[in-house]
Amino acid sequence: MKTVKRLILSLAWVLGLVNFTQAQEFEKLVPKQIGDKIILEYSIAGESVGQQFNVTPFYSVDGGKTFHTLGSVKGNVGANIPGGRNQIIVWDVLKDLKELDNEVAFKLEGTSRSVVPLQDDFRDVVFKLESLNRTPKGDIELLLSITNYGPTRDLKMINGLVTITDFNKHKYDAQRGKIAEVEGNERYSTPQRTIKKGETVKARFLFERVPAEVDRVMRLDLGIELITDETYGIDLKIGKLQFRDLPITSVQTAGMRVKQTKKLQILSSPQHFTIKKVVVADAKPPVIELITPSNIPLVGQGATRGRPYAQSSIGMDDKRLRSLSTGQELATTNDYTLVKAKVTDESGIYEVTVNGVEVDIKPDGIFEAKVPLLIGKNEIIIRAVDLRQNSVEKKFFVLRKSPSGKITKGETEELDLVFDSPRAPRYYALIMGANDYQDENITDLDNPISDATKLYKVLVSRYAFDPANVVLLKNPTREQMINALDWLTRKISKYDNLLIFYAGHGFWDKETDFGYWIPTDSKANSTANWLANSQIKDYVAAIKAKHILVVADACFGGSIFHTRKAFEQGSQTVKKAFDAPSRKAMTSGNLTEVPDKSVFLEQLVGRLNENTKGYLTAEELFASIKDVVISNSPVTPMYGDIKDAGDQGGDFVFVLK
Repeated sequence: MKTVKRLILSLAWVLGLVNFTQAQEFEKLVPKQIGDKIILEYSIAGESVGQQFNVTPFYSVDGGKTFHTLGSVKGNVGANIPGGRNQIIVWDVLKDLKELDNEVAFKLEGTSRSVVPLQDDFRDVVFKLESLNRTPKGDIELLLSITNYGPTRDLKMINGLVTITDFNKHKYDAQRGKIAEVEGNERYSTPQRTIKKGETVKARFLFERVPAEVDRVMRLDLGIELITDETYGIDLKIGKLQFRDLPITSVQTAGMRVKQTKKLQILSSPQHFTIKKVVVADAKPPVIELITPSNIPLVGQGATRGRPYAQSSIGMDDKRLRSLSTGQELATTNDYTLVKAKVTDESGIYEVTVNGVEVDIKPDGIFEAKVPLLIGKNEIIIRAVDLRQNSVEKKFFVLRKSPSGKITKGETEELDLVFDSPRAPRYYALIMGANDYQDENITDLDNPISDATKLYKVLVSRYAFDPANVVLLKNPTREQMINALDWLTRKISKYDNLLIFYAGHGFWDKETDFGYWIPTDSKANSTANWLANSQIKDYVAAIKAKHILVVADACFGGSIFHTRKAFEQGSQTVKKAFDAPSRKAMTSGNLTEVPDKSVFLEQLVGRLNENTKGYLTAEELFASIKDVVISNSPVTPMYGDIKDAGDQGGDFVFVLK
C-alpha cells in the first residue's frame, strides 16, 4: 500500500509540472478614505513566482447593479502589477466626480498571461529565482539560476545564511544546499563552487519542518561570498540579497509560463463615503483612550528612551521583576497582552495600528488587538491617523516575566545597555538643502533649506544626534559637499551611524543612465559641477560606519537602489536590524520630477516628531508614511538597500534620547 501511495504522489507531482494551474486570486479588498482620496487596499495570492497582473478598479453607487471604471488612479493599478500583500490604489475622487455622498461598492478585476523572472545581482553575479515550492514530502524547495558575468571566482553560500521568514516573523534556515554538483547536507555546510566568466549554474536549497500553513514568505535572504584569486592575494566579497513577499507554490515553477484567461475578481462591501470640495480645516489629531489594560497611562510625544522600571541600571533587575500597581506598567507571564482602546476624531479615522499592525475599528471607535510579548520589556505603540492626515502616537509598557522567575533582558533593554554606556555608538548626519542656484537657467526653489532645517532640529532635539556631529549645509556648492563627505570619511568609525539628507534639484540622464544631485554652483549646460549618483554610492561604500541611511528628496533618487517592498509590521526585530551592517536609501520619488513643496519631507519630520518608540527602524518609518505621501503627491516614495555598498541586511535605527 505504501508503494502505491508513493507512486500516486510521484504521478501527481509530474502532472503538476506539466499542467500548471496555480489558483491566483484577490485575497482582500478594503476601501478607506483619506482626505478627498479613497485608497483601495488589496492583496493577490496564489500567483507563481514573478507572475504579473493587469489590475482594473471599478465603483458602483447603485448597490452593485452597474459599475464604472475609476479614472484618476495611481499606485498598484494597470499593467505589470506583481502579486503580494499591501497593494494600494489611490482614487482622486474629485477629479472624476463633482462630489461623492453615497454608499459605494468597489470591484477589482485582474488578468495575467506572463511571468517575469525575479532576479538580483551581487558583484556581476546574477541570481535568478526560479521556484519556491513545496516538495512531495512537505519541505520547501528553493531553486536558483546563477550566472557569473565577472571574472572566474568561487561562489560560497552557507546553508544557515539562506533563510526564509514568514509573516509571523518566524525564520527558517536551509538545512541542505547544492550549487551545481557540490552538495552540503547540514545547516552549517558551505557549498562552494568555482564559476567561470559567462557560466550559469543551478542551485537548490531545502527548508525542512516549515509548518504546512505557511503558503507565503515575507522575506527570502541569500548570504553570499565571492572569492577571487588575484595576483597579490585573495579578494573576499561578502553580500546579502533579499526578495520580498513571495508565494510558495504546490509545484515547481522553474521555466513555467502562466496561460490563464480567467479573470480574477473581488467585490468590497458597500460603505458610505462623503467627499466634497469645501472641507472644514481640521488640524487636531485623533484622541486615544486606553480601556484594557486599565489604569495604565499612555505616554505621548514627549517620550524618551528612559526606563519605566528605574532611572539607572543600578537595581534595575529588582524593580523590573515586581508587578507594579502604580500605573507605570503592566507585568505578566503571558506570551501576549490584550489591548482594547477607543479612538475618536472630528473628521473620522483613516487607520489605527498597534505595534505596526493595522486593527479593525468598530463604528463606536473601539478596537481590540492581541499583541505578542517577548520576555522582558515590551513597548506597546498605538498610532492613529485621521482622514485629514493628522496623526498621534501613544505607548505604554508591558513587562513579561519568565515563568521560571529567571531574569531575562528584552531586546530593547539590551539596546538600552548599549546606548546608555559611555562608549555608545555615535550618530552623525550631513543635511543639505539647495534653494538658490547661481546659474539663472536653473530654477530656484523655495523649500529645501526650510525642509533641511526642520530635519536638523528634530534629529538633534529628540534623537541621539549630537549637534557637534551634524553638518547642516545651506545652498551647498559641489566643493562643500565633497569636503563634508571627506570629513565624515575620516571621522566616522565602524561602530558609528550616518544619515545623509539632500533636498534640491536632481537629474536623471536617460541616455547615460546616470543620476545626479545638482549643487548650487552647477551649470545647466555642463555636468562638471554636478555630483554623480555613482560618486555618492562610492562614498557610502567607503565610509566605515555600521549603518548609513541616504534620504533624497530629489527626482533621481530611486536610481540608487533596487526596489524593496516595505511592510507595515517591519521585516525583523530592532535588535537584529541594529546588529547587521546596512546601507539603505529612502527617496521621495523614482526618476520623476519631485515638487518643491515636499509632502514626503513633511510626513518624514512629522513622524519623527510624534514617534514614541525608543528604537525606530528606517523601514518602519518609511512604511508609516508612504500611504499618505502617495495619496497627496504625484510621486511614489521608495526604500531599499544601496547596491554594492556593503549592506548586510541590517537597518538604520533612530534612537530616542
